Amino acid sequence: MMKKNLKKIAAGALVLSMVATMPTTALAKEDGTNLTAQTAGQGAKKQKTEESKKAKPKAQEVAKITCTSAGKVNVSFKQKVTYTDDLNAVIRDVDGKEISCKISKKNKRLLTVSVSGLVKGQKYTLEIEGILGKDSTQAVDVKKTFTAKGMKTQSKVGKATVSNKKFVVLKMKSAAYYKDASVSVVDGDGQSCDAKIVKKAKGNIKVQISNMKKGNKYTITISGVKTKKEKNYGSITKTVVVK
Repeated sequence: MMKKNLKKIAAGALVLSMVATMPTTALAKEDGTNLTAQTAGQGAKKQKTEESKKAKPKAQEVAKITCTSAGKVNVSFKQKVTYTDDLNAVIRDVDGKEISCKISKKNKRLLTVSVSGLVKGQKYTLEIEGILGKDSTQAVDVKKTFTAKGMKTQSKVGKATVSNKKFVVLKMKSAAYYKDASVSVVDGDGQSCDAKIVKKAKGNIKVQISNMKKGNKYTITISGVKTKKEKNYGSITKTVVVK
C-alpha cells in the first residue's frame, strides 16, 4: 500500500515538474524567435542604410570660382567632369532674384557663365545643374557663392544734381542704353537706402532716395547700362553729397 502511494506521489511530482517547465521552454522558444527576427530586421535596415549612402552621388569639388569685370564667371573643378544634356546655370542675388546668364564655355575642368548687371562688391550664388557626380553616373547640383568684381562699361556719368532732398539726377556723358536696370544706394556709413529709378533716358537717369538728409553722402550704383557699341551691360557708380 505504501509502495503504491509513493509511486502516485512520484508521478504527481513529475507531472507538476513538466507543467512548470513547459511555459518557460515555450517562452524561451518564443523569445529566441523574436530575437532572431529583431536581429534580422536590424541587419536589413543597416544594409539598406549602407546601400543608400553608397548610392548617393557626391558633388564634384570646385577648386575656384572667379568673376571678371568683363562679365565672366569662371568655375574650375579639382577633377575632370562630365556634363549631361540638361546642363543649366542660374545666378541669384542675396534676395533670391534671378540674374540673366548663360553658359558660354565648358570643358572637362572649366565652365564659364556669361552674365550682365552684377554690382561690384555684392554677393551672388551660382547653381549649376546637370553635372555628373563624382565617381557616379547620377547628376548632381553644384552651388557656390561669389563676390562680383564689377562690370566694366564705357558709360560715364557727368554731373549729378540733388533736388528737393529726394531725387538725384545723373547726367550721362554719352547716350546710355538699359536692360533690366536697377539701382542700389548706400550712405556714408555703408547702410543700404531705399531707392528706385523713376526715369531713365539716353541722356540721364533720375533716382528717388528715401529719407535723404542734408550733409549726408550717398553712393549710387546703376546696373544694366551700356553704350550703343557695347555688347554687355554693366554698372555705373556716382557719389553725391546733399547740400
